[in-house]
Amino acid sequence: MKKLSFLKSTFSLVLLLSMSLLLTNCSSSNDDDRKPTNNTAFNIADFALTVTNKKLYGDYLAIDFDVKNTSKTSYSVYEQGNFSVKFTIKTTDGTVFQRIQYVQYVEGGVTYTDGVHLYYTVGKTLDLTTMTAVIVKD
Repeated sequence: MKKLSFLKSTFSLVLLLSMSLLLTNCSSSNDDDRKPTNNTAFNIADFALTVTNKKLYGDYLAIDFDVKNTSKTSYSVYEQGNFSVKFTIKTTDGTVFQRIQYVQYVEGGVTYTDGVHLYYTVGKTLDLTTMTAVIVKD
């Protein structure tokens, strides 16, 4: 009987410690995971946007662009929120077409290069002089 009593108390102690650890891990806050690790918020002024190439095809405009992070702080969509590049262009009859390209991650001091296809209605004529490209915080 003494062996059984000893095993019961040992098992109870192990169970109590395991449950305490589980409770501690489950109750810890995950809010810290969503805050920027560097405690800086996203700032549009820290980025420079350059359209490097535009080429017309049958029903879309191919646009290549660079986004340079001019700060020393790395940007991550999961830490500082969403940001994107919004392209807008008009046709000769005034119809407006847009395309938004999201940016996931750009290290501090690094240039991110990407390209998009901005589709428009066949038969319309794009006025390339009306194209704008801006960085937008979502």
